[in-house]
Amino acid sequence: MDESAVEPVLRERIVRIEKAVLRGTRPRSIGYNARIPTHGPHLRDPVVRVHTSGGAVGLGWSDIRLDQAGNLLGRELRECFRWPDGVLEPGRRMDLPLWDLVARAMELPLYRLLGGRGHRRVEIYDGSIYIDDLEASDREAERIFTEEVASGQEHGYRHFKVKVGRGARWMTPEAGLHRDALVVHAVRAAAGDAAKIMIDANMGNTLNSAQALLQACAGARIHWFEEPFHEDRPLNLALKQFIVDHGWNTLVADGEFAPPPCFFDLVQEGLIDVVQHDFRMAGLTWWRGTAARLEGWGVLCGPHAWGSFIERFHHAHFAAAIPNYALLEAAPVRVPGLVTDGWKMIEGCLVVPDTPGAGFDVEADVFAKGLRDSDGFSVALTQ
Repeated sequence: MDESAVEPVLRERIVRIEKAVLRGTRPRSIGYNARIPTHGPHLRDPVVRVHTSGGAVGLGWSDIRLDQAGNLLGRELRECFRWPDGVLEPGRRMDLPLWDLVARAMELPLYRLLGGRGHRRVEIYDGSIYIDDLEASDREAERIFTEEVASGQEHGYRHFKVKVGRGARWMTPEAGLHRDALVVHAVRAAAGDAAKIMIDANMGNTLNSAQALLQACAGARIHWFEEPFHEDRPLNLALKQFIVDHGWNTLVADGEFAPPPCFFDLVQEGLIDVVQHDFRMAGLTWWRGTAARLEGWGVLCGPHAWGSFIERFHHAHFAAAIPNYALLEAAPVRVPGLVTDGWKMIEGCLVVPDTPGAGFDVEADVFAKGLRDSDGFSVALTQ
């Protein structure tokens, strides 16, 4: 798209910013991971709507505070967004709403604005299989996770990620390894041969325990091993060599939690196959530039996406716009008030609609209620 086409909207001023908090409920309470206790069944999702002097509107996840929003009032959009680079530092807290605004103003679906052409099916996985079995026997654990897979399948999911690392905190190392492997095999059996099964240790392994877990799960055909331990070149090199030596196709995924300064050196060296920096925190602008760099290295993008439902709309548009996307992390959850006309789940894929922007909205009464949340607000230019 020519820069002159978007310039008129970028000259408009920001005149109002509204932040509402939406609430969602998951089908079940989410349990532990290797580091953190129960996550629970509830979700709080902040959504921001930004308005310009010319009537343009953008909507999306944002954690912007009232004082930060007030500092943006009266600014021209071009102080916060530049085409084709994306969001600039002053607008970083509203990365997703600003991308939605520009796409809507250009009457383009976001994936088209991002350069995508035609590919609209985004493979998705259920990332909600946590450590829910600490008081259970082996047989009870198999039943628990068989039922959790069935619940995900009822919501249209075909691929699953399993939390492992029980021996890091919640069990002895030996008992934790045994239970991790048992659960992975139970999930594989319930999900079927065609499913992609990922495991996520949340840094809860050593090199030795990571290797032992991969051996114990060899028959389950692990698609990727996420955050096996804190990134460290000698350890990552040894793990990658171990996988190669066994002839497995398992990928190493990492980057979600406090990646070290050398992280992208490890990626470029081929020690990390899927980069996973958080989608909301890093932002669509950052991810767009990073995806192009990773494509040149033959590396996949698989951003961390836990803790929000509404981010999936921008996220899926991003996924549909790049050639090196892996899988989109999601989980079943009900968020009343969302308007999602045009979105479909078909054969384990989210189908991105051709409607302008990120393709979702919020019912007026639900948004108004969310404005009254303790973190909600509406601030407008008074002159």
